[in-house]
Amino acid sequence: MNQQNIFSHLSHNLVRIGVILITGLTSNLLTSHSLYAATLTKDAVLGKNLIVNGNGEQGTCDPVGNAVGSAIPSIPAWKTTGSFSVLCYGASGFEFVNNLNETVRVSGLPDANSPGPEKRGNNLFFGGADRSSSSASQLINVTGLASIIDIGKSVYDLGAWLGGYGIDQDNVLLSLDFLNKDGQSLGKTSIISPIPEERNNITGLLFKSTQGILPVGSRQINITLNMNYVRGRINDAYADKLSLVITQVPERSMTPAFLVAAPFLVIFKLRQKHRLLQQAVSH
Repeated sequence: MNQQNIFSHLSHNLVRIGVILITGLTSNLLTSHSLYAATLTKDAVLGKNLIVNGNGEQGTCDPVGNAVGSAIPSIPAWKTTGSFSVLCYGASGFEFVNNLNETVRVSGLPDANSPGPEKRGNNLFFGGADRSSSSASQLINVTGLASIIDIGKSVYDLGAWLGGYGIDQDNVLLSLDFLNKDGQSLGKTSIISPIPEERNNITGLLFKSTQGILPVGSRQINITLNMNYVRGRINDAYADKLSLVITQVPERSMTPAFLVAAPFLVIFKLRQKHRLLQQAVSH
């Protein structure tokens, strides 16, 4: 075998070995990356709605809209104040006698055709059947996410359908308070219901949301749904489909692209060296 053939044979073998090694390495690394991603998707917290009974569907609803005191339906997972209640979509409304001894009917409460979630259940949260503000809250434990929270890699997405009645100014404030292990506040965020003009003075709910990074050190999140009364016979603040989802910030990495390009780069370099060897032998 002459010198040129030796160089040619050697370079072809180097190319073949390089392809085998790089392809094998690429396959192993990509497999590991896929397994890691699959593990994250199975996590019990990441990517899930952490608000329990965030649509008010657990338990019963008030079919009229006048429940007060012990008549208010039980609301699982929520700690409530005032006359905070759960209303049935399509609640019938009721009549009352005002200070002028006039009989007035409360009607036109949210129903299946009112502006709101496309896929709604039977219930929505309701400020209550008296002239006062009310609230509901729950505490969410995020200790299991400490490893990503404490490096600033946890993103929250808070969303809800919030609204009111006609031209009434009663409104909703949905807020998050991020707490450390000692229960001290590290920061707050909130979304508020649309004003009547945003609803075109129509009874209904619109979607509102906000996103951000959880403060480092967060271990609990206190979520509060405040139904703020302004005027009228009842507290016409409404909310439905509350959602709080936490995800991990993707790592900024060129690894997938590099792994795909690496074999081709090695082959190119080896072939280039092969051509140089051939030129050296021919001279």
